[in-house]
Amino acid sequence: MASMNFMSSYAPPSTSPQLYQLFHTSSTSNSSASRSSSNRSWTSDQTDLSKLDNPTETEGKEEKKEEENVYVAIGKEAKEWKANLAWVVENVAKTKKIAVLHVHRPSKTFPMMGAYIPAENLSDGALAAYQKMEEEKLNKTKKSILMMCLRLKRKAQILIIEKDDITEGLVSLISEHGVTELVMGAATDKYYSKKMKAPSSKKALAMIVQANPACKIWFICSGNLICTREPHQITPTEQTMNATQMSSGASMATQSERMAPTPPFSPIEATSTSAAASLHKRVKDDDLPYPSGRWGQEESELEEIKRHRDEILQDLCRADKHREALEVEAAKFKHMVEELKEKLAEAHCLILHLEKDNEKLQQERVCAVKEANLLRKRVQELEISRYEKENFCEFKYEELKEATHGFDDSLKIGDGGYGSVYKGSLRGSTVAIKMLNPRGMQGKTEFFKEMSALSKVRHPNLATLIGACPETWALVYEFLPNGSLEDRLSCKGNTSPLTWQTRVRIAAEVCSALAFLHSNGKPISLIHGDLKPSNILLDSKFVSRLGDYGLCRLLEADESTILTRCSGDMGTFVYMDPEFLASGELTPCSDVYSFGIILLRLLTGRPTFGIINEVQKAVTQGKLEKILDKSAGAWPVAVATKIANLGLRCCEIKRKARPDIGNEAWQVLEPMMNQP
Repeated sequence: MASMNFMSSYAPPSTSPQLYQLFHTSSTSNSSASRSSSNRSWTSDQTDLSKLDNPTETEGKEEKKEEENVYVAIGKEAKEWKANLAWVVENVAKTKKIAVLHVHRPSKTFPMMGAYIPAENLSDGALAAYQKMEEEKLNKTKKSILMMCLRLKRKAQILIIEKDDITEGLVSLISEHGVTELVMGAATDKYYSKKMKAPSSKKALAMIVQANPACKIWFICSGNLICTREPHQITPTEQTMNATQMSSGASMATQSERMAPTPPFSPIEATSTSAAASLHKRVKDDDLPYPSGRWGQEESELEEIKRHRDEILQDLCRADKHREALEVEAAKFKHMVEELKEKLAEAHCLILHLEKDNEKLQQERVCAVKEANLLRKRVQELEISRYEKENFCEFKYEELKEATHGFDDSLKIGDGGYGSVYKGSLRGSTVAIKMLNPRGMQGKTEFFKEMSALSKVRHPNLATLIGACPETWALVYEFLPNGSLEDRLSCKGNTSPLTWQTRVRIAAEVCSALAFLHSNGKPISLIHGDLKPSNILLDSKFVSRLGDYGLCRLLEADESTILTRCSGDMGTFVYMDPEFLASGELTPCSDVYSFGIILLRLLTGRPTFGIINEVQKAVTQGKLEKILDKSAGAWPVAVATKIANLGLRCCEIKRKARPDIGNEAWQVLEPMMNQP
């Protein structure tokens, strides 16, 4: 039984520079020369060993081998199979045809949407598409192999079998095609090292045992020959023993030493003396597969390697000089860094100093801003005072008489408890002139006091006081063209009724004006005392202005909660606070009661008598929508309910039960001011 030589100390020849560029394989220059020298003896040993015993038979076999193929097993990784194919081109006689073996293992799962889907779960169309992609990839690999062999002027064919197990597929191909010489990978290229003595991949180890013993197998890794399994015939008993050893998990080298009488993997140094002599004789034979021209080519390659080595040494010298220059530059930069660190420390100290200065300046700025605000406020007060003095006019009686055409009744636009109101044209402006009833006054001193106080009151929803005539206790107001709220609620002169949105806004504006009067404690707090729809005037845009404010009584600032007694018949009876009618004491709560009656009138449009009971009954029975003023449009139920409840609270008999006009009432009305 022939033995299998394990070429552990053998280094095969490297590929030529042209093949290195073509297949992208890598090897060191010095080891390349060594491998070239060793390869010649090894090749001679493989091709001419039998010629020593039977030259005639050897020649016949060699002719047969020239007709045979050398088979190369390839996988999916192009880099590795290119390296193996390159080794074959360099080390196998050109007369032999290259046959490429590939076991195609169909994919069981396919990538889809970030996951791998089993083939049985795919639709027929998707499975066919993926299989077509695999087929195209395989065809591309076949084309690359054929093109490579075509460039190298080598005949080639490709044999492909489809198997789930690669080893089983290779064994099947070897048996089917009678493969006698096979080149395959010993391990993945990344595991290659110079100390590598035997295959490490499971496929290679399995092929040593399972492949046809008559097949010679070269195991290649990263373009280097690792070992060779020589062809031999084994007995069934030995084959069974080897299979048993493989299944036990022990390494192939150890198993061979234990089970075989002659080691199947022995170093080349272990060959006999006679074999060495025979090898020496065959090296000198003229029939070497490497012709004499090959030696010249190898010498040229060696010279090229030496030249390349010299160039590398020169590059190293230049690199050393460049490194020295860089070290000098680095020292300079280090010095610069130290200088910059010192400057940075100085800058840091400067920043701390500036931060302290900035903090001090910020404090000074805060003080300056406070002082500026105080000065600005003082200037504003002075401007307001000057504006009030400039805009409050004192008129003569003759001017008022001329403006009203001698107080013509056709120009009278209203009558009240305090006097009559005339429309007039005064100094080029249309005004409303209120002639106060002297009987309602306690003298000119009281009038001047009221005039002085009222001239300082400013609010968007208060009628503007333009001037006064002390001679006749007359006040001059701005003229508002849309009359009073009473006129609009009664549709006087066939005017259009107010919409519910306008009514809600007017209610909020009157609430804002009352809150301002009640809280205006500097210099005085005011109580209207005669709040009713006829005293709520409307401008050209139906913005409400409260008139006749402050004519009842004035409360000094330090007596804002003191109740005063009202004399005379002031206001309409139904709008008056019941407690005021009983006690004669007038307070801000009196205005709250009157405001509640106005809210109920805006909501229902009904007369004032009995309006409280009607609304209360409708709310209790849940029939509020039946008493709403339909001329105002479709009232939202939520809005109407809130206004009704607020109006009823304002109309409570006891003052303590009524809401505060500036807080509770305003919080209800303010969100509804600008209803769409």
